[in-house]
Amino acid sequence: MLAVVRCLEAWRHFLEGTTTRFEIWTDHNNLEYFMKAQKLNRRQVRWALYLSRFNFMLKHIPGSKMGKADSLSRRPDWKVGVERDNEDKTLVKPEWLEVRRTERVEIIVEGVDLLEKVRKSKVKDDEVVKAVEEMKQAEVKMLRDKEWREEDGIMYKEGKVYVSKDDILRAEIIRLHHNTLVGGHRGQWKTVELITQNFWWPGVTKEMKQYVEGCNSCQRNKNHTEQLAGKLMPNSIPEKPWTHISADFITKLPIAQGYDSILVVVDRLTKMVHFIPTTEKTSAEGLARLFRDNV
Repeated sequence: MLAVVRCLEAWRHFLEGTTTRFEIWTDHNNLEYFMKAQKLNRRQVRWALYLSRFNFMLKHIPGSKMGKADSLSRRPDWKVGVERDNEDKTLVKPEWLEVRRTERVEIIVEGVDLLEKVRKSKVKDDEVVKAVEEMKQAEVKMLRDKEWREEDGIMYKEGKVYVSKDDILRAEIIRLHHNTLVGGHRGQWKTVELITQNFWWPGVTKEMKQYVEGCNSCQRNKNHTEQLAGKLMPNSIPEKPWTHISADFITKLPIAQGYDSILVVVDRLTKMVHFIPTTEKTSAEGLARLFRDNV
């Protein structure tokens, strides 16, 4: 059917608007079913709208009798060289894969040369130090089947710049890829995808999530897609006294008899209250003792 549509598009200026019905010969017998009422998909509906502009009839002719049509599209001279046309062809050339490894790359975002900052970073991870020592001992530039390599004082892990354990540097890289016009305050996964095009370090996804969740602009301007908390429901009524209680401290009071705070414990059922004098420096163990002795 697509071939029929393309043919009518090519010959539209001759066939559209004719009063005489013309025939379209095809060796595809199933196309005759389109001349009857069918449940069409969206593409077929678009084709049907276009075909309605022509006055034609589909006619099935077996392929063995389509000699005139086949002679136009199956010329013998077109077969010359076709059998070996795709032999010994390389789809991906090796030099395409070596560009990133051999060429010097500059990563500059908002006027900041990030590679230079990574090169000058003095903080080194144990894993990086171990890899560098192994490369020095072996006197090579690559290690572990190209997993690690060193170039111009920068460590690369699987082709990506390895950012050492420098919290300030990592935070600046995240900021430049999220807060700037290049980043556009995109979400967590889009920003991670943007960063990991050139950089990598352990836990980059976790750090990116924390940064996005704490971004002031994102929290104020973006819609929150998480489920709403729902309606507030009242607490159940206790069945007996002192099974459900509430406790709070009243602090910063004037010192009286060595105490400067009051622990207030309330029973939810009877509303009975205990006022327990204490100090602001009461520890967890001291709080447990106050409950044991007074409540």
